[in-house]
Amino acid sequence: MNSTQPLIMVTNDDGIDSPGLHALVDALADLGEVVIAAPTTQQTAQGRSMNGDRSVSFVRADQRSWPEGVQGWHIAATPALAVRHALAVLTPHRLPDLLVSGINYGENLGNNITISGTVGAAFQAAAQGVPALAVSRQTPMDYHYHYGDLDWNAAAGVTRRWVQRLLQVLPATLPLPFDVLKIDVPDPCPPGTEERFTRLSRQPYFISVMENPSQTAPLSRARTAIQVDPQALDPGDDIYAVAVDRVVSVTPLTLDCTASLADTVQLLKLKLDDSLLS
Repeated sequence: MNSTQPLIMVTNDDGIDSPGLHALVDALADLGEVVIAAPTTQQTAQGRSMNGDRSVSFVRADQRSWPEGVQGWHIAATPALAVRHALAVLTPHRLPDLLVSGINYGENLGNNITISGTVGAAFQAAAQGVPALAVSRQTPMDYHYHYGDLDWNAAAGVTRRWVQRLLQVLPATLPLPFDVLKIDVPDPCPPGTEERFTRLSRQPYFISVMENPSQTAPLSRARTAIQVDPQALDPGDDIYAVAVDRVVSVTPLTLDCTASLADTVQLLKLKLDDSLLS
């Protein structure tokens, strides 16, 4: 590997043949040394699951058309497991400077993001010391599990700009104040669309709807729908940005899921060592 260039690992949760992945690779190919480590097949909604065929290894994706110098690999595993294995066997002697997960078919917003394989792959990289971006494009629901014919230029352009910004500050500013940058691009996203820093909404964006529920109802009877109530949203959150104001949402995320210890102790009237609250 060329140590003089940034090493960028690219993954996704839609599989090695996803047009969103190919658009992402095309957008980043000249920014550094790009290594693709993607699931073989569609892995939407796998979160940070570590499932996969334990008998398989990475397979070169040479039959695909990649920009010159790009290495393409795929494996029959979930996105997070693909990333973990890639860091062990594809880049064993040098951690990537950055991992980019996407471009996902479908926005990842609000308190649903832990379901996302796109976000799960980014969190796995971050957990192993690699700063990460998780990038998603707003799409119709019909495209969340099946590739559709979409224009990826705007989402790819947004992603490229944010990768360039990060590469300008890495590695001098490590550790970063965030572990993952979650970027959601609205559809449409014409030139000049605002790019806004946001908080993660505590509201759900996708909800499960079931008509005539019963104990014998199969999982297949439930359908996923989008729920957006502008009155219940904070104007500073990611759902409001994408679904209401139709701007690009950039949400910094951390691996630390710890709630306030002081508030918890006060609420539950517990006596703990003061050192726990510092």
